[in-house]
Amino acid sequence: METTKAERIRLGIFVLAMSSLILGTAAFLIGKRITEKYTPYKTRFTESVDGLNPGAKVKLNGIVVGQVTNLEVDEEDLTAVIVNFEVSAGTPVKTTMTANLIGGISLTGLKSIELSGGAPSDTNAKKGDFIPSSVSGLKQISGQMESIAEKFEGILNNLLSITDEPNQKRLAGISKNLDNMTSRIDSVLAKNSKEINELPRQTSQFLENSDAAVTELRAIESKIAIVVTRLDSLTLHADKKIQQLDVETVIKNANDAAKAIELLAKRGDQLIYRNQENLSVTARNLREMAENFNDVSRQVKQNPSILMRSEEKQQRGR
Repeated sequence: METTKAERIRLGIFVLAMSSLILGTAAFLIGKRITEKYTPYKTRFTESVDGLNPGAKVKLNGIVVGQVTNLEVDEEDLTAVIVNFEVSAGTPVKTTMTANLIGGISLTGLKSIELSGGAPSDTNAKKGDFIPSSVSGLKQISGQMESIAEKFEGILNNLLSITDEPNQKRLAGISKNLDNMTSRIDSVLAKNSKEINELPRQTSQFLENSDAAVTELRAIESKIAIVVTRLDSLTLHADKKIQQLDVETVIKNANDAAKAIELLAKRGDQLIYRNQENLSVTARNLREMAENFNDVSRQVKQNPSILMRSEEKQQRGR
């Protein structure tokens, strides 16, 4: 079937319009790329950047401000990846910002870079500076999941060790002991139920007695306070009386009394010294008298007739 001239004209117009649209869009994008200025920066990730490719978006608080230009392995640390990216000139990139990997959970698995943090007063990052990176949310979640898995595994191991045969026997023994202890407690409670029922009443009585004791103690405390007050008044009165005394006169009389006692002591010493010989003779005579008396007493004790003879001699002498 041949096309008519009108159809060919319409087809030519459509092809021409589509070509113009495609060329215009390409020219616009190329011109924008050529005319717009970009500032390059770098960041360094120590985790897998799978899904982050050249041309991936660079966002600042959710707004697209640039794109990834290149990825390369860090020659100094083979576990790290250096990501080169650029942002539109005039984008406020601060030295305190961090570069984060976002995405990777969708069906495509593509990732992008999110710049966050910083304050308007912070220093602007220079061209080609390294922007510090932070751990992505996915890695944080995976790390937490690994920690949870390790803890869960430890719990399972503990449960397995608890439920093995020796521990089962121990648990059975513990359960049996608990049953025996419960039975004993029940029997003790049954035997002492009367005393246990009396506990609330005794406790109440004890509390009443305690209240009475507290009241008495408070009364005693008030009496003690009265006595202390009186003692304070007596002490104050005694202090006043002491202050009224003539202190100099008292001291003078005390000195005179001390001198008189000292003089009396000296005179006593002199008297003893002067009569020392007489005292010695008197003491010697007393000793001889005591010896003679002892002899007479001994003779009389041995021969009582001596007293009778001495009486006859006295009568004859008369």
